[in-house]
Amino acid sequence: MSDAARQVDRLEVDRPSVVRPLADRPLDSKPLDPRTLDPKRRRRILEAGMGLFSRLPYAAVHMDAVAAEAGVAKPTLYRYFPTKEALFINGLAWTLAELRDAIGAIPATDAPARLRAAVGLVLERIGALSPALTAIEGRGAEFGERSRRVLREGFDGLRGALAGLLRQGVVAGELHVPDIDLAVLMILGGIRMAVHGTGRRPPASASVADFFLNGLGAPPAPANGAPR
Repeated sequence: MSDAARQVDRLEVDRPSVVRPLADRPLDSKPLDPRTLDPKRRRRILEAGMGLFSRLPYAAVHMDAVAAEAGVAKPTLYRYFPTKEALFINGLAWTLAELRDAIGAIPATDAPARLRAAVGLVLERIGALSPALTAIEGRGAEFGERSRRVLREGFDGLRGALAGLLRQGVVAGELHVPDIDLAVLMILGGIRMAVHGTGRRPPASASVADFFLNGLGAPPAPANGAPR
């Protein structure tokens, strides 16, 4: 064997095995211990990722852009979220939890004003993510079911926040709500259909809030002589 052939053989023996990038690893690989991850950095990555998902089509969001937006190296990003789908689903759960807390933190004004603010928050944040939700549900049964499960669990938290808001309005005599649980289901169900199930542009939050506050009844007739 020639000296050149022996050199090639040594290179083949000494060549390190190829390690699959985290992005290509199966989703059922062993998760990283959350205790080894920095919660502030995780939040920064989630904020960056969900900001991009809200502004761009799902297919146009790449992990390189998320890493740059979050100010982290790409290997670091993959330590926290091994795939774009994992980033989106974790980000969706985080967004819904943040939304629940934001509803609970609405300043204590009159109940109708707080309800309008809550409807506006839900419409804005869920509406912005609607195209990405539709896209990820089309990527396979597993991801579609996972995103739906996250939505169900997240909306459970929103139900509690809205129920508390309505209950306070009833106690203050500012709202008349015979069945708070039913009212909350109708509010969230209507918003979810408006932004995610019709294919149309989401309605203005004021219109949605007016519908729930004023119902379907005709406005009261003006007093005699009053202008219509």
